[in-house]
Amino acid sequence: MTVDGRDPDIFKQFFAVKDAVRREELEFPVGLGLEEARVLMTGDHSDLRADGLALVDRDTWLGIAWLDWWLLDNTDTVDVEFAVDPAYRRRGVASRLLEAVIERARAEGRRMLTGINVAGDPVTGESSGTAFASARGFVRKHAELHQVIELPLSEEQLAAVERPVPGYEIVQWGEHTPDEWIDQFAELITGMYADVPHGDRTVEATQWTPELVREAEARRVAQGRFTYTTAAVHTDSGALAAYTQMGGTPERPERLNQYDTYVHPPHRGRRLGIAVKLPNLRSLQSRLTQSAVLHTWNAPENTPMIAVNEKLGFRPTAQRTAWERRL
Repeated sequence: MTVDGRDPDIFKQFFAVKDAVRREELEFPVGLGLEEARVLMTGDHSDLRADGLALVDRDTWLGIAWLDWWLLDNTDTVDVEFAVDPAYRRRGVASRLLEAVIERARAEGRRMLTGINVAGDPVTGESSGTAFASARGFVRKHAELHQVIELPLSEEQLAAVERPVPGYEIVQWGEHTPDEWIDQFAELITGMYADVPHGDRTVEATQWTPELVREAEARRVAQGRFTYTTAAVHTDSGALAAYTQMGGTPERPERLNQYDTYVHPPHRGRRLGIAVKLPNLRSLQSRLTQSAVLHTWNAPENTPMIAVNEKLGFRPTAQRTAWERRL
């Protein structure tokens, strides 16, 4: 069965399989909420389109595959996530879905399947998902450490790691980047995508434009997300030097995400990473009505950012690994 998100009842069942597997596999589940996922699949986006496949026996949903088709870069690639109901594992469900995904990918001219296993052991990265990928011809290309921290943090905890950074001003915004910063912010996001460690992954870094930033903002709003952005401005030059973004949705207030943190290379070594994270955490915590978990991911080789997170109290919970299979 092909799923495009436009039938709400079918999409709810499709999403329920995906979400239940995440909850079963992870101590601290991650991933889109129902409305976030629906908007992503049904919306008209310039950078990607999403749809899915499901294996259904009468009224029983055995497993699903979520597909992301990239449109601006990596256009020979389709990204896939498999989820199989635990009651129907080891019965060939994922293998049948993989065969269908490969057939569709080839029909649409794609030459690469990529996928992320989110539930690997925090030290080894191994899981049943990685065993499946390795046995089906996928090659491990990269790993990222999944860290979490329970919020709220006390003001004493935040103040203990806070240090002033002379020569920089802190600015903040919510859902929409101020017009005065949009051009520089697009350049910073482009730098982040280019500089973030990719390991051996076959990826083209996205070239962000102000228009693409505005589209991403509009999509987040449509998904019901709230977002806090904090940036550091170099006082002498007026240049954006660093930024961080965090957010979540009212649908899942217990689950918050650290999206990006990036420091422009000329401004590194000045503790700007933590300088933007702390006020952003304060803003994020100001809307909390209950305890929550903040999630972040970093490549093991990104030791400066992992060190920043550890100073704040983040701890490792899992390792997610990136896989590729050429068709």
